[in-house]
Amino acid sequence: MMGRRPGRLYAAVMLMLLLCALAGCDVQGRTEPSLLIKDAPGEGEPVTLRYSSYLLDTAQAGKVYFDAIAEFERLHPGIKIEADFIQNNNYTAGIKIRLLGGERVDVFDTWSPSLFEEFRALRSDMYLDLTGAEFLKEFYPNSLLPVTIDGRVYGAPEVMHSDGLLYNKTLFDELGLAVPRTWDEFLALCLKLKEAGVIPVAMDAEWSTAQFFWGSIMSDNGADAAWTKQLESGEVAISDPVFVDAIKKHREIIDRGLVPPNWKSLKHEQAKDLVGAGRAAMIITGTWDIPSIKERNPAQDIRFMMVPGSVRTVPNINVGTYRVISSRTEHPEEAKQFVAFMNGRATQEKLAAGALAVPSVISAPTDRSDSVSSIAAAVTREDATLYWPHTVSTESLQVKILEGVNQYLAGQPLETALAGIQQAIDEAAAKRRAAR
Repeated sequence: MMGRRPGRLYAAVMLMLLLCALAGCDVQGRTEPSLLIKDAPGEGEPVTLRYSSYLLDTAQAGKVYFDAIAEFERLHPGIKIEADFIQNNNYTAGIKIRLLGGERVDVFDTWSPSLFEEFRALRSDMYLDLTGAEFLKEFYPNSLLPVTIDGRVYGAPEVMHSDGLLYNKTLFDELGLAVPRTWDEFLALCLKLKEAGVIPVAMDAEWSTAQFFWGSIMSDNGADAAWTKQLESGEVAISDPVFVDAIKKHREIIDRGLVPPNWKSLKHEQAKDLVGAGRAAMIITGTWDIPSIKERNPAQDIRFMMVPGSVRTVPNINVGTYRVISSRTEHPEEAKQFVAFMNGRATQEKLAAGALAVPSVISAPTDRSDSVSSIAAAVTREDATLYWPHTVSTESLQVKILEGVNQYLAGQPLETALAGIQQAIDEAAAKRRAAR
């Protein structure tokens, strides 16, 4: 039970608070701008947008996002952004809980087309249709394809990366080595490195790492979104040579001792240490890791290279983030303004500079450093294709496929691994049919 209030003291305190509120100050006497704006003649309550993201972490994106949000609020004093940070590991579940529980979410991020589809599977009208929005004309057409459904656009891309291998060019130059153009040249290069006492490829045991190697070979083998649709519809089996060749090539570099002997116990950060220290020549990852490897030893020149194929080498595009708007937002125009700003040229330039990435905005200048110019040359090629694992229809199925491949790379028989992956694909197809 609440205690009894002292009548006179309570009345005096309440009167003071009321006078402060009317005067637009806080209890310490400071002027409160938000109150002055709210009470200004002819102006209504500011619109508040809730923005949920896994990016609002200084360890991942520095202060670029926070600065961008603050700048947006300065330029749009009638719009306030309520930032909602969810850690990577909990992001998929966190967004689902918010969306299914009816919690208000106006703008949120997805980190892959598969996650975009995973959220869309919750409700067919999940996203606000952005088709025709003027700011969409700013982006490379290929970067919009993953969030385009039946000709309608439902999201805006951020900076572009690619994946495959990063290599220590300083070490390559010391040993007189060149970037390989074919798979056979790549194997020959690895053997030379091994003979020189250098670990050819710094592979680690984290479940998400291996996909950047065999997934890149999938692009070389011709896998694209159309092939994936055939796979998930049952027209193509997982035993198709396009898939099997890619994972067998990955297994080959393990079986031939071209990765660290203790790779099964290595963390990704430890693999980056090997390259930064010059003990390993290449590392399986994406271009987003260039800055953190360079930090380990600024004297080492770290560059990007595509995983070469047997017949051709195809660059792939890995857009790290797509920003989408909930179709149930009560403020669609304000949300569009926010997305246009967050994904616009100025913000992307800052992100690209820090991450050594390539803006998806056509007019944005690209960093002319050697590291970034090679990435830009790859992702802006006409034949550049979407990174293969991201073409899988949902994040859940993508993860099951990756886990199946990882088991094979760790020693499971090929037939057993393929059977498990095929079962996961068939079960996902059955669920889709049941939901219709």
